[in-house]
Amino acid sequence: MAGKKVLIVDDDKDLAKLLTRKISQEGFEVLVAHDGLQAVHLAHREAPSLIILDIKLPAGGGIGVIVNLKNSLKTELIPIIAISAYESPDIPRELQSYGVEEFMLKPLDIEALLRKIKKITGTTDGPSEK
Repeated sequence: MAGKKVLIVDDDKDLAKLLTRKISQEGFEVLVAHDGLQAVHLAHREAPSLIILDIKLPAGGGIGVIVNLKNSLKTELIPIIAISAYESPDIPRELQSYGVEEFMLKPLDIEALLRKIKKITGTTDGPSEK
């Protein structure tokens, strides 16, 4: 999976560490941002293959980050998996209108997340196929 980068954007540092470990084990290079400003900067600089984005963030909420990324020619095509602990029937519909590929509720099902990452990035084979 050379060259496949995943950007994790979450202010929960423990969750970011867990996701980094699990996603790295699948052969991806993992980048981490803890706020919206860092997320946009890293996405423009590193051009990840996929972004996992928490909707509630300091320094630019998740929706603001999505709008910023989707309005930039450099980042508009990067797929996004949005995550949130807040459940509302309107969230998936709203996110889809912004071009978000997937929405997952926290607490995350890590195995389901890994399957979605592989599907979206086109990497169906990996070190720990289960």
